[in-house]
Amino acid sequence: MAGEEYLSNSYKEISFQAPWGVIAAKAWGPEDGKPFLGLHGWLDNANTFDKIAPLLPENIRFVAMDFPGHGQSSHRGPGMPYLQFEYVADVKKVVSQLGWEKFSIISHSLGAFVASLYAGTFPNEVENLVLIEYGGYPAWVAEKPDLVLAKYAAGMANMNPRAPRVYESIEAAAARREEPYNGNTLRKDDALLIAKRGSTATKDGVIFSHDSTLQKSYFPFFPPQLSLNLILSKIKGAVLILEGSDSLHREKGKETRLDRLSVICQHAKFKMWKTLPGGHHLHLDNPEQTARQIKQFLALCKSQDLDLHTSKL
Repeated sequence: MAGEEYLSNSYKEISFQAPWGVIAAKAWGPEDGKPFLGLHGWLDNANTFDKIAPLLPENIRFVAMDFPGHGQSSHRGPGMPYLQFEYVADVKKVVSQLGWEKFSIISHSLGAFVASLYAGTFPNEVENLVLIEYGGYPAWVAEKPDLVLAKYAAGMANMNPRAPRVYESIEAAAARREEPYNGNTLRKDDALLIAKRGSTATKDGVIFSHDSTLQKSYFPFFPPQLSLNLILSKIKGAVLILEGSDSLHREKGKETRLDRLSVICQHAKFKMWKTLPGGHHLHLDNPEQTARQIKQFLALCKSQDLDLHTSKL
């Protein structure tokens, strides 16, 4: 659109300190720009935002982090599980080291669930919340805490690091990411994009760099829906929910997901809920329309803030 200005394609690699190593990230835009944090989905990495980042307004500072155990971030220590609630603490580490007191989040799938937890835990920090293909655990698992804890204890007791599968090339590794998971797929170029940041070259070939324990998904407990809803009900920033028209993710755990999203919207100062053409990774399938919707949302939020400010004068 004529007259619009966008972020540059260029980005900077940055990192943040953690007790077990570093949390890696990519940053676009001016350091003094309006702060935005990018949170990716399970087994993805910061490259998931490569297509929409250059399409965002040029006056923002967009930092897309690799969750621990993903992308170029360090793995947690041996025997440490990857809990969704620990990612909230990881976000706090990054935000604190950035010195951000108020910021916005653009998030996908697991990252969207983590973003909602953070926004409910620290409601005065998060101004705008973009949730693409919102994820999270099914409600029924919280109703069987004995079985969940037993599975966790047995799994952690018998956990042994396994040798990663070796692929002959980055393209071969990317082809593995193209294979359907829960009915959702990545296109060839998108799988390659994710694989480039999520793999390492060795003398024998290419291996995925994510922590193999991520694929086990051991959790000692799941908070009941009431407790989770209490957190989500604290969200008071503006919320944009984006869903893919072709995503099978929308049907998986639909009742739980809709219940949580309705709680998120209850106290949001402004909310939009849109379905766009694309699959579970709709920001990769359809980056132009996804970015356009985000910019429209941000413009409306700014208009709402101006109206509110004017009404107080």
